[in-house]
Amino acid sequence: MNKISDLRILKPAIKTSLELASLLFFDIETTGLRPDRGAKITEVAILNRNSSQFCWEKKSVNETDNCSLPLQVVLEHLQQGIVVGHNLRFDFWFLAYEADRLGLDGPNLRFIDTLDLSRQLRKEQDSFKLNALLKEFDIRVEGDLHTAVIDAEATRAIFWKLIEFGEISTVGEAGAKQLNWANF
Repeated sequence: MNKISDLRILKPAIKTSLELASLLFFDIETTGLRPDRGAKITEVAILNRNSSQFCWEKKSVNETDNCSLPLQVVLEHLQQGIVVGHNLRFDFWFLAYEADRLGLDGPNLRFIDTLDLSRQLRKEQDSFKLNALLKEFDIRVEGDLHTAVIDAEATRAIFWKLIEFGEISTVGEAGAKQLNWANF
């Protein structure tokens, strides 16, 4: 007998049910706001529906250490489903910058941004920051925000609340888009 996780679709069509889609909840943490001004990725978290799939944390922010981001591995993991994150433009900008620096091509990704989805569904909301949405939906997280794993867990919880609130059932209704790496 197949498990439901074995039946999930890695590259679902727009009309595919969210229940059948492979969803990857993603977040990064950085040393600053601009990779083009020296900010670096310090943490990466990629979670599936129930647990961690891939997590990486730089042990030191010292520029001379040898603990570099395994970018190729991160990009390979992100191709295993639809990437769901909050304010993905920021996260993808860092990934695209690193990929370009290393001479790597950006992968073929589909994504859903919970920032865009919350703006679409919760127009009356004053703030669309992660902590404001957690408060609005009365979601509590174990740990501090602004760590990749906790933020990815928070994004996962907010995503499902938004899906329920908007009565969304398909990948297309959730706002899935194709990432164009040339835009970053």
